[in-house]
Amino acid sequence: MIVFDGTLSDDTLQKEQSQIEEFLKQNATFEKTDVWGKRSLAYAINKKKIGYYCLFLYEGEGTIVNGLEYHIKLNEQILRHQTVVRNVKNDTARVAFFEQKDKPVEPGPLVKPEGEKTDEAEEEKE
Repeated sequence: MIVFDGTLSDDTLQKEQSQIEEFLKQNATFEKTDVWGKRSLAYAINKKKIGYYCLFLYEGEGTIVNGLEYHIKLNEQILRHQTVVRNVKNDTARVAFFEQKDKPVEPGPLVKPEGEKTDEAEEEKE
């Protein structure tokens, strides 16, 4: 995740975002970019109160992360960044859960809990 300076123009933000994407496409397996847009920061960073958030999803070796962080530290338009290792097991489990959730549930036999009277039991008593 990278937080760009929110006071930049849209053209500049697109240029900065495309530079990061090109670096990742050349050096890693680039998946996608989730643009969260402009949001207010929890606290001022370099006297800036608004940041432009982008989440870059990619796979690569540790050397790629080092190169990306070097590029980020040289760029004054970037306020903050964070690199997170994705847990592939969680991603697989999440996909399986939502696939199972989308399947229709087939109705089974109606079973009443013990102790609940049925119509037949009431007829026998009469």
